[in-house]
Amino acid sequence: MNEIKSRFKDNDIEVKRKDGIILLRELAAEVKNFMDFKRNAVMRLMDSAEQAALSELEGQSSSEAGALGGQQHYDARRINEYNADGKLADGARHMDIRFMRRFERLPVNLSLSSILVPHGVDLDETDVKSALQWSAHLDPLFQNNLERDPALSWQYFGSSSGFLRRFPGTAWPPEGSKGSKLIHDFRTHNWFVQAASSPKDIMILLDASSSMSEKSFDLAMATAFNILDTLGEDDYVNLITFSDVVKTPVPCFKDRMVRATSDNVQEIKSAVKAVKLQDTANFTAGLEYAFSLLHKYNQSGVGSQCNQAIMLITESTSESHKDIIKQYNWPHMPVRIFTYLIGSDSGSRSNLHEMACSNKGFFVQINDFEEARRKVIDYALVMARPMIMYQADHPVHWSPVFVAGKSGGLGRDSEYHRRLVTTVSTPVFDRRNHSVRVANLLGVVGTDVPIEEIRKMIPQHKLGPNGYSFIVDNNGRVLYHPDLRPLSDANRYIDQLRPKYASVDITELELPETEVGNDHEVVDMNKNLLNEMRSDMIRPKEGETEFTVLNHYDESKRVSTRTHRYFYGPIEDTPFTLAIVLPEKYGSHELVSQQEIRHSRNNVTEYFKGDNWRVHPDWVYCEYNSVSDLEKERESSGEYNSRDQEPSFGSPEEQVLHFLARAGRPGWKWMSVRPKSPQPHHNLHGTASSASHFGSQHLNVQGSRKAEPYYCDRTLIQSLVRDAMVTDGLDRNTTGPSNGKEDKQQGYQKFVVATSFVATRSGLLRWIDHIKRPEDTPEPHFSEDNVRAMDTSWYKRAVDQHSVEPDSFVYSVPFGSGYAIKSNATLVTASHAIFVEHRGHKAPAGVVGLQFQHDSLAKHFINITSACTGQTGCKRTCASDNLDCYVLDNSGFVIISEEMEHTGKFFGQIDGTIMDSLVQDRIYKRVTVNDYQGVCSDSDNPYTAAGGMLKPHRIGSWFFQHLVALSATWLSFMPASLRAWPQDDYETYDNGDVVFVENNYSEEYEETFEHDYNMQVDQELDEFFTTADVEYTTPPPKQHKPHSGPRFTPDPQNARRCDLRTDLYMLQPERLNQGGQNNPLKGKLTNCHVSGCERPFSVQKIPHSNLILLVVDTLCPCGSKQLDIEPMEESGIVGACSTRRQSQEQESRRRPKKCINYHPEEIEIQQCGRGSTLLRMSASVIAAHLLMVTVTFVLANA
Repeated sequence: MNEIKSRFKDNDIEVKRKDGIILLRELAAEVKNFMDFKRNAVMRLMDSAEQAALSELEGQSSSEAGALGGQQHYDARRINEYNADGKLADGARHMDIRFMRRFERLPVNLSLSSILVPHGVDLDETDVKSALQWSAHLDPLFQNNLERDPALSWQYFGSSSGFLRRFPGTAWPPEGSKGSKLIHDFRTHNWFVQAASSPKDIMILLDASSSMSEKSFDLAMATAFNILDTLGEDDYVNLITFSDVVKTPVPCFKDRMVRATSDNVQEIKSAVKAVKLQDTANFTAGLEYAFSLLHKYNQSGVGSQCNQAIMLITESTSESHKDIIKQYNWPHMPVRIFTYLIGSDSGSRSNLHEMACSNKGFFVQINDFEEARRKVIDYALVMARPMIMYQADHPVHWSPVFVAGKSGGLGRDSEYHRRLVTTVSTPVFDRRNHSVRVANLLGVVGTDVPIEEIRKMIPQHKLGPNGYSFIVDNNGRVLYHPDLRPLSDANRYIDQLRPKYASVDITELELPETEVGNDHEVVDMNKNLLNEMRSDMIRPKEGETEFTVLNHYDESKRVSTRTHRYFYGPIEDTPFTLAIVLPEKYGSHELVSQQEIRHSRNNVTEYFKGDNWRVHPDWVYCEYNSVSDLEKERESSGEYNSRDQEPSFGSPEEQVLHFLARAGRPGWKWMSVRPKSPQPHHNLHGTASSASHFGSQHLNVQGSRKAEPYYCDRTLIQSLVRDAMVTDGLDRNTTGPSNGKEDKQQGYQKFVVATSFVATRSGLLRWIDHIKRPEDTPEPHFSEDNVRAMDTSWYKRAVDQHSVEPDSFVYSVPFGSGYAIKSNATLVTASHAIFVEHRGHKAPAGVVGLQFQHDSLAKHFINITSACTGQTGCKRTCASDNLDCYVLDNSGFVIISEEMEHTGKFFGQIDGTIMDSLVQDRIYKRVTVNDYQGVCSDSDNPYTAAGGMLKPHRIGSWFFQHLVALSATWLSFMPASLRAWPQDDYETYDNGDVVFVENNYSEEYEETFEHDYNMQVDQELDEFFTTADVEYTTPPPKQHKPHSGPRFTPDPQNARRCDLRTDLYMLQPERLNQGGQNNPLKGKLTNCHVSGCERPFSVQKIPHSNLILLVVDTLCPCGSKQLDIEPMEESGIVGACSTRRQSQEQESRRRPKKCINYHPEEIEIQQCGRGSTLLRMSASVIAAHLLMVTVTFVLANA
């Protein structure tokens, strides 16, 4: 440890101050540049798609298109499909493919696209064939986009006719998937619907009268749910049911529109499932309610302030309700009406058709669940008409984040991780001149943007330990954050290509400290500062702030507080705002210590010998900008490349060594500036003379990410080399017994050290194995679990501990590891942060540590505490039957106990009475931690009378499970005054001693939270609108009571978001360190037994550690309760009607810049659903229609 410090100081170092705002601007510019590449790629695709469609469709007849269409595409269902004899199956096509990491580790073809097909789409239909034909011209542009920007992920064109053209080409379903050959209909996904239409306020009117049969109502519900699934964060929605009265199934949504977040949509679905059919349908009341509420929102400046629509779903209606519609909607028709007929009632068909056609809407007939899924998208294509008719704006849409396929990282565990992705998309318009007035959306083009690629633009080494960044969108939802834990999608993306979008607000992730003694002003200030920051980020506005937050580690079993400095500002030309977060105590300074590679006397690769080192697999040290650049380098060096595999490095370490070797050659250039994106896309609406012209017109445009063959982060890699030099040879120093190292050797042997390690600011991890590991051990090696060292709990906690006690180590054992003691498998981890000082300023350089066998430490502890050390009056020791001795860490977990099964347990589960007393005397602080990303079972519906108790579960595993801390110098850390149990009497409140009285806090807490959840919800909104025809009769959702039984992880299919709450504990070391002395603090439990006996105990801090020694007298048989740190679901109303979720509805948001909802000539469009869908009419229907027209004409002229 000291040697590392001195080695740093022996070299040129500087501790430099960080300017947070300057750093923020630099990083935001990098992210903007990265996103510009993606947006420009999509805009080029859009322009070329429109040109291709215009040229193809005007230059060829539909019969020609149909004849050629079958030869122009690769159906992903039939790619490389072979018979048993090895011959290509009939109808299948061969495609050369090879595995590529960046494309979710799937085999792909980088020259061709493939066609993916949802259920119900026939590739032989005329309009589908036509679109297949002209969209084939996108392949060269797909390929060129990838050459210009090798960081591109999947690119695609989703046709309104129903097929998805995806590049690069690959077979479907992918290898290893359990999905079918059909994908989920992408036309209902956020990236398609939200790009195709501007924001909207949607009122869904669901007929719940007794005239609806149960089967019809199920179909009507499915239709409503499918509409809900197409809505996004920029939309507002409500669903009402109507019979003789109008009802709002979700009580707290009464008389209001709510944002179409996943939580609100799920709440509506749950409530509708509990609706009972009754009485007759009062269409007038339902329409009046919907029109009035939409009008109020339009006039008051709330809601989307763009499109408004009513979705009427019914089995029958006897009239077209002209009077009520004329009263509220004519002549300007601000509200579109879309009608959905369940079944085939002919009288109702004409009435509903008239309602839709006379109000700029669309009529759809639903006969089965497949149609309920497929036909709902018609409304979005109608809403797109004004935008298409203007032919001017192509709004760019960024989807919420979702969990996609396998990570493309180089890390050894990357293939087991699924990556987070957002999609950028824009609509494609039909620009042909038709003989009749139409406004057709040809489809949407888009590309996936992996979050892991965005985070590369924000290097962690610039933020430092415990620093981080996050991005929020215009609604305050996070694009990424280190604590973002999306719900499991039950593999639906991998099996169906169906994204499950995450929707988490920044106020649900940054948790301000809410328990600062009795200082309510500080508590309110922390909350207000968070909300002010959110408001600024949404505007968006550049700024900075500082407040204290709670940080939880190790699956929310530990908590600490840390004051953060936040710097935030907009990412120009996107809906996003970037924030960087630096710890207040040490995040403002960084160690600058680099080794210039080109001028080094030695070959720097000499410092990276052996296999006992790793680099952070997610950090970019150096990388080639494209596969072709790597192939050229390998060809020039004579390396062999397999045609079946992507040329790649086997590990991050191999990649680092490759570039370090290159850096030593003559002619090396750093290339540390990333390529700049080309100028914004121009000439969006120019015409092209031919398909060949538009296909090639962009190929020579200057400006691409592959301007240079590779990119290197010069600062990071030269810091890595310096760290490697500083830590090189430490293994040789620890193994040799000469030069005064005997004491160290004895320490290693006494505590049976398994591994010693050092992790540095540059992402370097070195370790030394002192014990040979058994070859058949199932336990992963230390390096496998800790390769991302700076992200681990032992690293983070060690750096934080430095400000508490600079010379101390942080110790931990695995949770609940007591039962593994007998196998000697339990290891204690000890870690200590190294800070380097220069000119009066300190900065963290790294963390050193040890892992050693727990049983050796426990034996040593028992030997010390079981013997008297010459102190007078020594009558009892920890070996006495009536004394229990424990070593606890700063979170209240048992490190050592005489009962080995206690190891790794929370002490409150062993003796909650004593733990309560430690809290009462401020030795530990009880901290309530709220987890707003909890996962609970949704198998029971809280709106149904039969619904059972909702059972919370353990939080899903997200954080690394580490062990944190112990060192070989344990002897010096033991308290000298432990010695033995003193026999003097205890005096109440004398000399700092206290009497502890058992207290029960549980009832107190429960009462407080019940009161919070019974408060009046949104009085102002409840009074916002009322009408005489509305009756509020829906039963409110049931009150939830916490479940106290065992908790189980729910099936992903039945999982729902919920608010969890747990009490965690933090040591208050200043309470045990009065006057700089670690003197024992004595206490006793009184009135805890009928005999009147007392139970004394003593607490003492163990120097240079995060530990305390607790000695308890067990003679008095006091009852002991158990304290639980398992998270429990909040009591009160669950879901979207909880007080917290309702207050979230009032939080500020920023509307998208573009709203295109009106064109004066749209009324001329006659297409509004005459028995067919807007998406397609089958060939048989068209033929029948033509035959009918011909017969009519012949008869009329006979």
